[in-house]
Amino acid sequence: MEFRKSNYKTEGIQLCILESITSKRALKNLIPEDYSTVLLVNKGAAAMRINSRKVHLFINESAVIPKKSDCEILLMSRELCISIVSFTPEFALENSIRWPHIGYFNFFTARYASKIFIKKKEIKSLMDLLEIVNSTLLMPNSRVFKKELILLSFNLFLYELASHYYKASWHERIKYSTTEKTAVHFFRLLEIHCREQHSVKFYADALNISSGHLTKTIKQITEITAKQCIENALILEAKILLQNSDLTILKISDQLKFANTSFFSNFFKKHNSLSPSEYRKRLNHH
Repeated sequence: MEFRKSNYKTEGIQLCILESITSKRALKNLIPEDYSTVLLVNKGAAAMRINSRKVHLFINESAVIPKKSDCEILLMSRELCISIVSFTPEFALENSIRWPHIGYFNFFTARYASKIFIKKKEIKSLMDLLEIVNSTLLMPNSRVFKKELILLSFNLFLYELASHYYKASWHERIKYSTTEKTAVHFFRLLEIHCREQHSVKFYADALNISSGHLTKTIKQITEITAKQCIENALILEAKILLQNSDLTILKISDQLKFANTSFFSNFFKKHNSLSPSEYRKRLNHH
């Protein structure tokens, strides 16, 4: 593989492709504390202590480092080349096809870094997708559909990565705390029921816990409340449905179980500063 450096950093995402690292400090600076970080080793090796757990990373291995992790670089080889993509929950939410990306939510919520080995051929596929993410981020803001291209490329990379973690989980049983298990079950329920069920109580009852306990648990994991999670999921479902011009606003309101179109329109506008009709018109003008 030919190594070439490519960097991108803006609000919400930081991307480094094939970065040659010369010091432990340089590596530490590439892992922002308030971001979730995916690290791929392209050449060399490194040892880290992440939340009191020692992790050794070698060529063709990947680690997911949760946000707000206590990360210390212990050792690194003289020739270390890595690729890193870090992003905030807000960036992930804004660039989601479906929220909360249940396919890879599990290992992002873990309190310790999850490490896997990826075959050389599969690493190349991931690197190709990272290059696509990078090229879309570097497009001028005037480029038509830039936002949509970022969304699609970002999702492609993360779902591809998720498939490798899913396969790896067959061989290594990942242990979660009670809090993390509750969060994972909540998001699985949310993905299935978000169109019909809008109350925190429904999900709390399904999990056999109180609404207050569910809210506290989800806030601890995601830094937003269970109610906000439900609303975020609803908004993205609404945006998906609004892309279908055959569906009237009334029909979409009914599918999302709002009492009437007025309630739906007010809810949508509160979160987007646009009414459903205005949002649809903007889509059609692109």
